Amino acid sequence: MRYLISDLERLSFQSMHHQLIIVDHNWIIRSCNTAWQQGLGQPHPKPDISGTSRTSEASHYLQLMESWTSREEKAKNAKIVQELKNITIPFNDCCTYEIPIQTIHREQRWFRLELTPLRQADPTLLSDLALIAHTDVTEQKHTEQQLKKALSEVRTLRGLLPICAVCKQIKDEQDAWNSVESYLEKHTHAEFTHDICPDCIRRLYPKYSNILDKRS
Repeated sequence: MRYLISDLERLSFQSMHHQLIIVDHNWIIRSCNTAWQQGLGQPHPKPDISGTSRTSEASHYLQLMESWTSREEKAKNAKIVQELKNITIPFNDCCTYEIPIQTIHREQRWFRLELTPLRQADPTLLSDLALIAHTDVTEQKHTEQQLKKALSEVRTLRGLLPICAVCKQIKDEQDAWNSVESYLEKHTHAEFTHDICPDCIRRLYPKYSNILDKRS
C-alpha cells in the first residue's frame, strides 16, 4: 500500500493543535504530530518487577491506553480497549470514545478519541491505517459534572398534596402532618421569613386598620 503525502499535508498534520497519530492494523503508531509528542506521547514511568522504573512501550497504542488508566477508571478504559481490539481489519468505520487519562503529572483528564480510516486514492482499496485524533474535553466534563450535581440537588414538588382543610397542615410520605413551612423546607430549598398580611392585621389588630386604609 502506497500513500503520497505532500509537504502541505505534512505541515498541516504537524501544525494541528489536536494530538494526532496514525496507527496500522496491529495498533502500532506509525506517525504522530508535535502536539502528540508534547502531550499524550510523553513517556509514562512504569515500575517493573525489580522495582526500578522503566518507560512504557510507546509504539503500541492499546498498550499506551492501558498505561494511562488510573485505578479508579480501569474497568471503563478496559472496555474501550476491548472494543477497539474487536474492530475488523482493515479499518472501515469511524468511531468516537471519551476516555479518562491519568497524565504523567498524576492529573486526571478526559480526551475524546476519534478514529478515522485513512482512505487511499483508489476507493476500492481498503485501508490498514487509521488516523486517531485526541481532543482534551476535561473542562467540558467538569461542566457536565457540575450540572449533574446541580440537577441532583434541585427538589421540586409534584402531584397531589394532602392538606388539612381546617389547619392547613400537609401530610408527608410517612403520614406525618407538617406545617406548610416545615414541609416546604424539607422538599424545596425555600427559606421562610415571617410577616403579617393586611387582612390579618385588620382582624388581629383593628386599631391599626386606619393606618392601612390611609396607605391604600
